[in-house]
Amino acid sequence: MIKFRSIHDLANPIDQKALVEARLLFWEAFPSEPEGIERIERLLRNRARLDFDPILLVAENQSGVVIGIAFVFYFPEQHFGYLQYIASDPKRAARGIGGALYEAMRELLVARGGQGVLLDVPPDDPKMVSDPKSLPLNRKRIGFYEGYGARIVEGSDWDVVPNQRNEYYLTQLMFDPLGRTPRLGRAKARAAIGRILMAQFGYVADDPFVLQIVRSFKDDPVRLRPARKPADVKPIVPGTRLRPISIVVARGHNIHHVKARGYVERPIRVRQILKGLEGLPITEVARKYFPNRHVTAVHDEKLVSYLRAVCKILDDKAIVYPEVFPIRRPDRAPAALVDRVGYFCADTFTPITSAVYAAARQSVDVALTAAELIQQGERFAYALCRPPGHHAERRIFGGFCYFNNSAIAANFLSASGKVALLDIDYHHGNGAQDIFYARDDVLTLSIHGHPRHAYPNFSGYADERGEGAGLGFNRNWPTEAPVDDKRYLKILDEALPVLRRFQPRYLVVSLGFDIMKGDPTGSFDISTDGLQQIAGRIAGLGLPTLIVQEGGYAVRNLRVGAQKFFAALADSWFAG
Repeated sequence: MIKFRSIHDLANPIDQKALVEARLLFWEAFPSEPEGIERIERLLRNRARLDFDPILLVAENQSGVVIGIAFVFYFPEQHFGYLQYIASDPKRAARGIGGALYEAMRELLVARGGQGVLLDVPPDDPKMVSDPKSLPLNRKRIGFYEGYGARIVEGSDWDVVPNQRNEYYLTQLMFDPLGRTPRLGRAKARAAIGRILMAQFGYVADDPFVLQIVRSFKDDPVRLRPARKPADVKPIVPGTRLRPISIVVARGHNIHHVKARGYVERPIRVRQILKGLEGLPITEVARKYFPNRHVTAVHDEKLVSYLRAVCKILDDKAIVYPEVFPIRRPDRAPAALVDRVGYFCADTFTPITSAVYAAARQSVDVALTAAELIQQGERFAYALCRPPGHHAERRIFGGFCYFNNSAIAANFLSASGKVALLDIDYHHGNGAQDIFYARDDVLTLSIHGHPRHAYPNFSGYADERGEGAGLGFNRNWPTEAPVDDKRYLKILDEALPVLRRFQPRYLVVSLGFDIMKGDPTGSFDISTDGLQQIAGRIAGLGLPTLIVQEGGYAVRNLRVGAQKFFAALADSWFAG
């Protein structure tokens, strides 16, 4: 399986590794211009100062080794790209890598609004080559691009004047309309050609050479040579080659199913979310097993041992709720395990069944698998956990949460750099606050219904800012209803600068669709458009982001909310 991704963050160790491998591949593929990759790196490092987008797209095999590269300029004002380099590893059997890479590049440009891409190819005209033996290979290369609808551009000085641009070797220009009708207007061609020459070599717009080449495009529309072998060009569908979001799912939905009245944590939640994700550019990744040390790094060993032990002794139909809470003498525990539930639980409505430990432990593995994907270079990964986890504290469970999936994932990622954990569930993320309250390497932020009225009631106030080394690294925005899109986005815009100043390497988002209008457990009125804007702002941070599913109990909201939220993340990825 080949995976494609853009290299964005040159400070990220994963992207640094990919860049090193891309450099070696480039030198093998283009031995006559070894300095080309250094120029690519300079452009990537200075991309914020440029008025065009330099895109380095890499193809990686299952081991994460770079096996192909494509470098393209994209000019958003002209809606055009210019493909400067494309190559697969010369030391490997091709096996369609180049074709897949070209298709991925076309997908990316179409998703960004591209209307065409220009590229240089060695000529197939005998008058333009010094070695006739090169003609068969040149014709094969041109035929490859013609198979995608590209055509040779005729009637300009582009392929007449040897110059710095083509290293004084004549080339032919091709135009790929990216699945559209193969027509290129003169004005568009001139604008695109001028931008290419300025971006490639720093020419100014009124340079005599630029003016000569630009003005040589006289035909309107520009003349395009018919393909030698016409082919049926398939439409470009974003998400075919490029799938920017990975998802890990807690399968076996019925492993944890309580039919008691009022219990809203139902298996249909996962099915509805997956239904909403249909058609989006998402790749499902199988859940991996992670050892228990990741759980006990976050949770008290007594809580973990208790849940494991009590679930073992319950039969399949048993449901146990806490009845007694040891406020006065927590040191004196009853003999029967089922009588100790209240020693570890924060409320009266979170049950224990025989399947709780297995289901909660599976959710942990889902979150850690997705976290590992982020650590390995994915931009977005989604842990569709069931049961949720953000109310589980170090030594207690509650709110339908047993182990804190997002906190365990954040702790896992913190071994590689600072982590920000943003909770956008309607209910306060008391679990992460409790777990990281004295730490300064994980910033916890939560926007939620005011605890005067909303669960968990005992935490989530604005004056809870951390303690010891963690003082100032916990922030809460308790919010009274009514809360519409505008008000929520205003609060989010207060929180995100706090997050940016922290300069984390990774972002973990505890996602709750219970902030949406109509949720039975919340009082916010966030619309689908509002949720899309929230996702857009989060994606705009440009951080490797793990999304962990928490609450949301209105069935329709789960479906449409998931579609809007993750479509916005995908759009941001394609937009660069």
